[in-house]
Amino acid sequence: MTVDWVGGVLNYSETVLAKMAADGLKYAAAFFGAFAVSLLLTPLVREFARKVGMVDMPGGRRINLAPIPRGGGLAVFLTFHLVIWILFWSSGGALSSQFTVFWQRRFLLASGVLAVVGLVDDKRGIKPLVKLAGQIAAALILYMSGVNVGGLLVAFPPWLDCLATVFWIVMAVNAFNLIDGMDGLASGLALIACVGLAGSLLFMGNTSATLPYLVLAGACLGFLRYNFHPATVFLGDTGSMFLGLCVATMPLMTGTRKELAASLGMPLLAMGVPIFDTLLAVWRRSVRAMLPSGISNVKSRLKVMQPDKDHLHHRLLREKMNQRTVAVILYMISAVLVAIGMGGTILKGRAPGLFLIAFIVAIFVVVRHLERVELWDTGRLIVHKRGTIRQGVLMPTYMVLDVLFLCLTWIFARWEVGLPINRKEMLADLPMFVVPVFVMLVVAKTYWRVWSRAQIRDFAVLTLAVFGGAGIGAGLAWIFNEDDPELMRFIFIYSAFAIFPITGIRIWRDSISGLMQIMERRMLMDKVGTKRVLAYGGGLRFRALLREMAEKSGANDRVIVGVLDDDINLRGRIIAGYKVLGVFDELPVLALMHKADALVITCEIDGEKQREVAKQAKALGLTVALWSCGEDGL
Repeated sequence: MTVDWVGGVLNYSETVLAKMAADGLKYAAAFFGAFAVSLLLTPLVREFARKVGMVDMPGGRRINLAPIPRGGGLAVFLTFHLVIWILFWSSGGALSSQFTVFWQRRFLLASGVLAVVGLVDDKRGIKPLVKLAGQIAAALILYMSGVNVGGLLVAFPPWLDCLATVFWIVMAVNAFNLIDGMDGLASGLALIACVGLAGSLLFMGNTSATLPYLVLAGACLGFLRYNFHPATVFLGDTGSMFLGLCVATMPLMTGTRKELAASLGMPLLAMGVPIFDTLLAVWRRSVRAMLPSGISNVKSRLKVMQPDKDHLHHRLLREKMNQRTVAVILYMISAVLVAIGMGGTILKGRAPGLFLIAFIVAIFVVVRHLERVELWDTGRLIVHKRGTIRQGVLMPTYMVLDVLFLCLTWIFARWEVGLPINRKEMLADLPMFVVPVFVMLVVAKTYWRVWSRAQIRDFAVLTLAVFGGAGIGAGLAWIFNEDDPELMRFIFIYSAFAIFPITGIRIWRDSISGLMQIMERRMLMDKVGTKRVLAYGGGLRFRALLREMAEKSGANDRVIVGVLDDDINLRGRIIAGYKVLGVFDELPVLALMHKADALVITCEIDGEKQREVAKQAKALGLTVALWSCGEDGL
């Protein structure tokens, strides 16, 4: 079976390659023609930009060290439309069934509107909302000319199809606009995207539809000759927005519902780096606008549209890389994503699996590499805004959420076992399971407990209350529905799953606080000037110290690098996330190994022992402190 499948792929590839060879002259003319025109036009546009004052000056967010003309993307715009027009003229008609003269005229109008907006912004600067209005106008022109997202999905209502199409186009335009902050980055990523999209069309057999992609790829390559580091001209908003418009809209013309995964997944992967960067920017700026430091700012609501220096290329540059290295790294990431997309196109039915793998890998990258910015700011927002929920509102909030989650669990359990979910069942059966649990929660005084300081016994009482209420509900259900064969399975699922959301809403903030401590520790470990501390004693006092440090999350200037404890059975074990390195007698070796600056005594020892510990630690150059949370008589 595997041999037949591989043979089928090889035969299909041979057919595609044979067709490519037959039309090779036309493809070569499209790509190399655009490449040559772009090589000739870019220096002319560069001098034009310099003369009219479209120059990017150093300073602020700019990473260029000398004045560089911007607006060079006008050369890519002119090259694309000029070569497309020549191809139309030489072929005597449409390039393909999708790319017709009608498309070319409408696309010229829409991209022309965007080019004008970009040129004005490159010359004198315009307000973000004005630029957004221009992007929406270009998207609406294309939608009215037949470019739409709904053609690839189920039949959308016209208003929803319009919204989805405009959102997709505006997102892609801004994705390339935001990623264009470094020499050769946006133009290089667009080049890779075009090659990937053209390749996917070739393997789908739609060879004639590849010509516009090849034209844009040639235009980008010619411009990249002057735009790669050290750049002598920048794309500017004129070019970056045009590239986003092309990469976003041309796949909508060539996609079909039959090839849904390739039609939507391939452009998403081809634009993976810019879209990923844009989503992070929106997330990051939205969170920062809501942080306490931003609320006092009258203009904090506009921070989503205000620039920062935390884009992907900025982060890589901060890792002591040069612009060439950063560009190559992001090119390689984009190329890998495009290769996955092309693999999905070739394998067709296996495409969703490849895209799923890419998604899981992306999630891993997010958690692994973005914790110091987006995840950290989000945690600060949640942890440091406790005063926004008044204690008087907290109790009824828990009550409402408990009832809501119990109802949802009841629906899920009935759906899982195949029992009917209708108005009659909700009125007759739902109260028998929800009300007893809620009553037991009230009787167990769960709404009077302070869950931010809960102990294990509090959660044990909560669990018993939920299971006890579910048991009462089960008894009532047995009395009134004793003939139902699926009842036992339903009761088991409902009882097992009801505890999770009810417990979850009581520990979510503490869970985030715990993650914040982990992230803060990782950040402080690498931060110059941070005091590195060894804790002597891993008992209750040590955990009290950790709680105190958690209360000052984001303001700590010290980090615990490990624990010392004289109980040899604890060696190598982990206490509250910190490893027990050894016993106190090993302090000289461990202090040197972990570059410790201080020792905090977190165990109960007498005065003589304290003085001896302090003497040995100070002899090693460590500062010494005693953490005490005991009673002192007054």
